[in-house]
Amino acid sequence: MNLIDKRTMVVMSNSSVLRVYITGTPGTGKTSVAKDLSHDLNLEFLELNDLIIKEGLYFGYDIDRESYIVDDDLLKEELLKKMKKKVNLCLSGGMVLQDLPIDYIIILHTSIHVLRNRLEKRDYSKEKIESNIEAEIMNVLYYDFTEFYPSEKIFEVHNDDRSVQDTCEHIKSIIRKHHLGISQ
Repeated sequence: MNLIDKRTMVVMSNSSVLRVYITGTPGTGKTSVAKDLSHDLNLEFLELNDLIIKEGLYFGYDIDRESYIVDDDLLKEELLKKMKKKVNLCLSGGMVLQDLPIDYIIILHTSIHVLRNRLEKRDYSKEKIESNIEAEIMNVLYYDFTEFYPSEKIFEVHNDDRSVQDTCEHIKSIIRKHHLGISQ
């Protein structure tokens, strides 16, 4: 039996396993894109920050960085449990996940000007904005992911001038090209 998404006519066989991680610095659109992609490909959506808070997978809260201090070991353990239950999964988050069975790591990028505007609208502190801008300029996530995954699994997608749906279409074209269980 095949699952067919009527909007995009993407076909995925039941025997196929698909796990996608949409990541990027804050403000690059990862949650919006991951939600739409999950719907388009009939994948279970999981937002990592929500999981971390809900399951208490952190040591504490860093007031200066305005973020939770994640317990990487507990997070990995929880994700592996979820991956055993939910074969097809789309994750969204801004952290580097180490050595998990993920098929595609999609790193979203946005121009510095657009990113700064988005972060300012979120009322991030000046320090947090500058830290995230620096991480985007230096492409920190890409280089960090290459320590744990082969480059064939890592794809960078620029989405400044794309809508969420256009970005999803681009990502689906990447997956179709490389994943045997997905066809049009």
